[in-house]
Amino acid sequence: MKKAKKTINELKGIKKEDMIPVKQKKSKRKRGIYLGYYSRLIFNVILFLSLVVTSYIFINKSIVIQEAKNVSYEEHGNTDYKVFLKDNIYYEDKYLDKNMSYIANLIDYISVDYNYKFKADTLFDGEYSYKIRADLEILNAENKTLFFTKKYDLIKEKTFTIENQNEYNIVENIKIDYDHYNSLANGFKSSYGVDTESNLIIYLDIYRNIDQNSINNPNINGKGTIKLTIPLSEKAINIKMDSMEINNKNVITSLDDYYLEDIKYLIIGIISLIISLYLFIKIVKRLSRLSISPTDYDKTLKKILNQYDRLIVTTSSMPNLEKNNIIKLKEFVELLDAKDNLHKPIFFIEVTPHQKAYFFIQDDDKIILFTLKNIDNK
Repeated sequence: MKKAKKTINELKGIKKEDMIPVKQKKSKRKRGIYLGYYSRLIFNVILFLSLVVTSYIFINKSIVIQEAKNVSYEEHGNTDYKVFLKDNIYYEDKYLDKNMSYIANLIDYISVDYNYKFKADTLFDGEYSYKIRADLEILNAENKTLFFTKKYDLIKEKTFTIENQNEYNIVENIKIDYDHYNSLANGFKSSYGVDTESNLIIYLDIYRNIDQNSINNPNINGKGTIKLTIPLSEKAINIKMDSMEINNKNVITSLDDYYLEDIKYLIIGIISLIISLYLFIKIVKRLSRLSISPTDYDKTLKKILNQYDRLIVTTSSMPNLEKNNIIKLKEFVELLDAKDNLHKPIFFIEVTPHQKAYFFIQDDDKIILFTLKNIDNK
């Protein structure tokens, strides 16, 4: 307080004209926008929420999520055949239907018809292929072990494209030269004098390769085989329709799938997320300060109001800083000196609670102003 009195006594001789240069100097300075503690806090919260929303939008836009989907399908494949006969005096028909017994010496050829159908409950893209092959097998008649085998490609692999369809069909016919394969089996048997059991096994192999993206990812790819067994080296034969005919129904469920569609959106989203995390930390720090002991601002304000209570008038009217000439002071004691010199009251108003307060003297068209700010919480 001694220092304050000394300063007042020293400034008693100061004339008003001596203060003008200070005012003129201050008037040339640009006034910035001051944001109080709570204003900055609210601004950061709004910015944080905006960045979180922006991050979510861009990351969500960059990644495509395909939800789980059920796809049901069914496939059916079967074989029909006719045994065509050589000219003979017993059979009037040119061929015999399936599931009969056949005299081997009368067989000219065997006509085999394959029919296969695949159908799903959704449209799809992809391809399918098939081939027909045969295995000549000569076995030991006693223990069924293999003496000899030879493989034949009867119809080489054919591939077909599927576009926006939900089904496809395979219809194929092949003629089996029975005498050719029977002669090979009989020749092996007579050449080596062994007791054999021989068969010609014919396979229709079907391959399915469906574009999983076209059906939202369920995997319905697969392979199927239809098998037909023709006995050889026998006087009379029964052609076996093996149980490897196709007759399936199935439901495939995919898992949720994610894939990146646009990396630019992902980068923007990640940057927004990082900035939002930084702001979140900053907001937490600001909020934590609210629960801590009073700041230097609060302590200084309380000290001024308590110590100079009789000299200060609390007002609810904000000073007009636009129309008046402003003389800004750096220290409160300077305002005390001006009061003592001008014999006018010091007005007080807290602009932002706990953040900013004005102490000022109104002197005609001049305002002598001291501003107290919470500079500790910037």
